[in-house]
Amino acid sequence: MFKRIDHIGVVVDDIDDARAFLESLGMRLERAQDVPERNVRIAFYRCGDGRIELIEPTTEEARRRRLGDGNQARLEHIGVEVDDVPRIIEAVQGLGVAFTTSEPVPVGPNLNAWTRPETSDGIQFQLVQRDAV
Repeated sequence: MFKRIDHIGVVVDDIDDARAFLESLGMRLERAQDVPERNVRIAFYRCGDGRIELIEPTTEEARRRRLGDGNQARLEHIGVEVDDVPRIIEAVQGLGVAFTTSEPVPVGPNLNAWTRPETSDGIQFQLVQRDAV
């Protein structure tokens, strides 16, 4: 069902500091962008054949919701590559897993869906269908 881990999403309080740290470890920036409709700034760093996604909330409400009080960073989700997001949604819904949206969400060239952690054993998975949009 899942092809491979595509990325690990980490919410951070300061994306510039987090980027500097990953770069000091020798990781290279793949892409960075503001995503105002989701109230975040993001940056993807290549790590082997996968990536680390840094996510900085850009509003106080988003920061509280995604990072909590006093946290510098926290693991938010595991992105997994799949061949067909709608088909996988249907398959895992049969296992009792719910999703954050009723339909897959295009982000750039990819189609995405996020599980509700409380229905997927406490882990939020992001299904990623590359170059689907």
